[in-house]
Amino acid sequence: MKSKILWLVQRAGCGRPVAAFVRLSMVVIFVCSLLAASASAEPFVYVVTLSQQFGTIDLATGQFTPIGSPTPDGMSNLVWWNGSLLSLATTGANAGYLVKINPATGEETVLRAITYNGQPLGFNAFDLAKVRGDLYVTDFSNNLYSVNFATGVARLVGRNGGTTGLRPDPNVPFTFNNDGAFNLCDEGLYGFEGKLYATFDSYAIDPTQTPPTRAHEYMSPYVWQIDPRTGAATFVANTDWQLSAIVGVDGKFYAFEAVFDGFDFDHGVPIGHAELATLNLRTGKTSKVADIVPNPGPIFGAVPVR
Repeated sequence: MKSKILWLVQRAGCGRPVAAFVRLSMVVIFVCSLLAASASAEPFVYVVTLSQQFGTIDLATGQFTPIGSPTPDGMSNLVWWNGSLLSLATTGANAGYLVKINPATGEETVLRAITYNGQPLGFNAFDLAKVRGDLYVTDFSNNLYSVNFATGVARLVGRNGGTTGLRPDPNVPFTFNNDGAFNLCDEGLYGFEGKLYATFDSYAIDPTQTPPTRAHEYMSPYVWQIDPRTGAATFVANTDWQLSAIVGVDGKFYAFEAVFDGFDFDHGVPIGHAELATLNLRTGKTSKVADIVPNPGPIFGAVPVR
């Protein structure tokens, strides 16, 4: 891992686990992934990663196939919208913008900024999802907004100012505590059967350990069900730590876990890889399927291939 290329992402407020993860130099012919699909027992999903590499993952094997070059912006989540593949830019000059991805080439097209009360959400835009034909985003305080696709205008959901019941991260992620622990948090968001489902946790790791261990556990990882009409979240179950994205395919749910392998003190960030697991939404239980290979780093969003 240490000999690989390090990718650094910086975000303000509560975001994904900051890491220096590897983007491998890969030359892959996309036709190969199509041939592999015919032999797979499970479907494929499109994904966006920490290394800003769009691609597909075989849910039977964890095989990652990159599509195109890395995108200019880091992205969070993927949704289908009137035949187009949408995502939310979360890093770079276009943070807080809706963007479109060409599934065949991985090319990113910037659409429009998400705004609230006339001001861009910018880095406060955290996750993107779709339910019943409507778009939703969360912010770093776990408030829920509905988003008008044509204008980018966001509106807080429900009568309680968008409050869902999910607590915001009590710490500023990507910062060190006085005891040397490094603060992080994770969130997954996905629309399924008319509801939003979310996973969230908050913790700090001890970077002096190999692999890094959790030194503090601020908010245990839970599965939540969110009513998109009221914004109210209902606790469902405990689940695993460090779930960076979730996705539903044909009624079956999967989760992607960010696994830390070490810490790069030169840049002040952890390094690691991603794992694929099945996720039971009722119980929160997961079952590992495979490591994601070649390693693209954490997965920050997924949607079924059409």
